[in-house]
Amino acid sequence: MSLKTFWENYKRCRRQKKSGLSFPVRDKIHGVKFGDYQGALAQSANGDELQLVHVPLPDYPHNTYVYSISLNRILGYLEKELAEKLVYIFGEGFCLDGEIDEIIGGPPLKYRGAYILVHDDNVMLEGCELTHLHE
Repeated sequence: MSLKTFWENYKRCRRQKKSGLSFPVRDKIHGVKFGDYQGALAQSANGDELQLVHVPLPDYPHNTYVYSISLNRILGYLEKELAEKLVYIFGEGFCLDGEIDEIIGGPPLKYRGAYILVHDDNVMLEGCELTHLHE
């Protein structure tokens, strides 16, 4: 391990401790009522692999999409407070692994939702590009 890698890991660990996050983090997907997210959630299952991708927007600098790998679609986004902490720990433009922990709602209820687990790595996405999320 290079000295630079050591210091980057050290700083990340310090920031994680200061933020109070312990991985994996369990959180609910937000914004699932908009767009075609309900259709994507209807096709999802517990254990599906996800990517959490930070894509800042003009009015939402901590915007982090929840992206389904198997469906090749966005399911929603992370809540603001968690996204802010992840940007603090991993820096802008981060991409982390995740998985669906529990699908909730659906018929007879009006909307579907999901709880997800956010991991502190990006092993599943090594070598991939998600440039279409910026469009």
